[in-house]
Amino acid sequence: MVGESKHGQIKIKKMIYDYYLTVIKSKNVIVEVVPSNLIGASALSDMNLGEITETLSELNEVIAGQLSDLTWGTQFFCIVSEGNISWYGDYEKVERYQASTISFRDYLIELKNFKEQCAAGDYYKTIIGQAFTAIKANPSQFKSWATSDKDFSITINNITFNLFFDLNDFNLTESQYVAQLKRDF
Repeated sequence: MVGESKHGQIKIKKMIYDYYLTVIKSKNVIVEVVPSNLIGASALSDMNLGEITETLSELNEVIAGQLSDLTWGTQFFCIVSEGNISWYGDYEKVERYQASTISFRDYLIELKNFKEQCAAGDYYKTIIGQAFTAIKANPSQFKSWATSDKDFSITINNITFNLFFDLNDFNLTESQYVAQLKRDF
């Protein structure tokens, strides 16, 4: 969390990130990074690589004092960043939180790196294929909840995969399954 010391300095605690790949029913792949210290900021995972790159450039200008402030975010999540402090929150809620602008920049760098890693050579298909194969081999072990026959979750190499299957997905090979995936990041 970010707090203020008696000298008005911002303290930044090391952020921990959780990584998710979700395959929704339309077979779109969603890449998400959840930061430990920025409440609700995982909504920024909706940004595509171009938006992230542009925002990073502008945030660096704000941090360097070349730009006084920046209002940015996604459809449902808004941030107003100044050189040291950013105020942020969900559009629907009145409550706003405060964090260092550097924390947001660092989070966007982490999000960008993970999305680029997933996109490189369609790596996301390789790692989702591994998750698919493990789930297909023992679906009852990876059900998101006991009564579900379509929603599965597995963690491999610190990435949580949430896969929403159609019943016919169990009849597919790994290569057939990943061939139908659509990149949505």
